[in-house]
Amino acid sequence: MSSTESFHYQHVEELPGLVISAATLTEFHFQPHYHLDYHIGLVTQGSQHQKVQHRTLDLVPGEVCLMPPGEVHDGFGRNRTTRHLKTFRVPAELMQTALFDSQERETNLQLAPSILDQPTHNSAFLQLAQVLDPSQHASQLHKDTLWTNALSNLLFAAEKKPLTEEIVGLTKRQMQNIRNYCEANLSSKIPLNSLAQLCGLTRFQFIRRFQKQTGLAPHAWLMRLRLERACAQLANPNAAITDIANDVGFYDQSHFNRAFKQAFGVAPSSYRS
Repeated sequence: MSSTESFHYQHVEELPGLVISAATLTEFHFQPHYHLDYHIGLVTQGSQHQKVQHRTLDLVPGEVCLMPPGEVHDGFGRNRTTRHLKTFRVPAELMQTALFDSQERETNLQLAPSILDQPTHNSAFLQLAQVLDPSQHASQLHKDTLWTNALSNLLFAAEKKPLTEEIVGLTKRQMQNIRNYCEANLSSKIPLNSLAQLCGLTRFQFIRRFQKQTGLAPHAWLMRLRLERACAQLANPNAAITDIANDVGFYDQSHFNRAFKQAFGVAPSSYRS
């Protein structure tokens, strides 16, 4: 492997067993091999070619490659062009959970090696990789929402089962229960599981119905609730901004300042003056 080629592996603590790799390759070839878990691969530059089951899968930007466990395959570029790879190594347990989220049934996955030429899936996993980067300091609810959506939608497409269910919103009672729960726990981390359980839904069902009802993803709705509560507290000139940030659920004041300025155009200190 030349000095211009590199691999980087990130172990995601919130999702035990999940590993995200990023590679920049020119001459490196993956020899025939197999995995014990699922691999979801993307390229952001160049192309990756894989021989599997006596055929070649060509992965280019905008597509997603799904490689199930046990499938012997290789991986190579062509014409010594540089390729950038992003791969999600997903344990079978996490895939099984995602399948239940998406279909609300227990089943064994029956997935074949495939290329999905759907840019929405590609962009969903690229966004997921960015949000799971620890330097982004994304909320757990944001991470869980993107993870559940990306994986569940991929499974729908990979199993080639069209989504015919009409998407309905949440009831007023369900929305009120969510609002009450979030208000009562605003200073704490609010997990996606808890919100879905409040409504008696799987996580994927909850996300889809919540977005249908509100027009916002759960994490975006919660972020706005935190900021609106902060606005009310900033009206008190004796309240320290650090205390306000903690009270509405921000892990530190700098994160609070950035989010507030992005939403309102000014820093919290300017908003109250």
